[in-house]
Amino acid sequence: MATLAQKLAKQAGSYVRCSQTLSLPVTAVANTDYAQVFLPTGAINVTYRTYTTTAYTAGTDAKISIGSTAGGVDYVAATTIAAIGVKSHTPVDAAAAVHLAPGALGFFVRVTQSGTATAVGAATLVFDFSVPVS
Repeated sequence: MATLAQKLAKQAGSYVRCSQTLSLPVTAVANTDYAQVFLPTGAINVTYRTYTTTAYTAGTDAKISIGSTAGGVDYVAATTIAAIGVKSHTPVDAAAAVHLAPGALGFFVRVTQSGTATAVGAATLVFDFSVPVS
């Protein structure tokens, strides 16, 4: 019996939904930048979710931002992720064209702590995207 992936691979012009994760621990600094994340060539329709598993204990807040450059907010504006829970992030309007255009996509992710920065807090960022089946 064919697997779902095998069935999709036989349908030219089809897309398959994929995910990639990035761990988001912090250090006791205001800005924690993570290694640039690249999605496969042809990835489109990117969405983002953060699963905060250990609450960030910064003095005021902990926010995630995602952009095309370090500290950039041109994909996802700064959004709080301080409390334990799941947060779906809405891409900024200007990112729509990038998220629907085929090509290799690179993302810079930053967690900014305001108030007193602490080394307490952890989350996982999930990138969901579609790739063409060849």
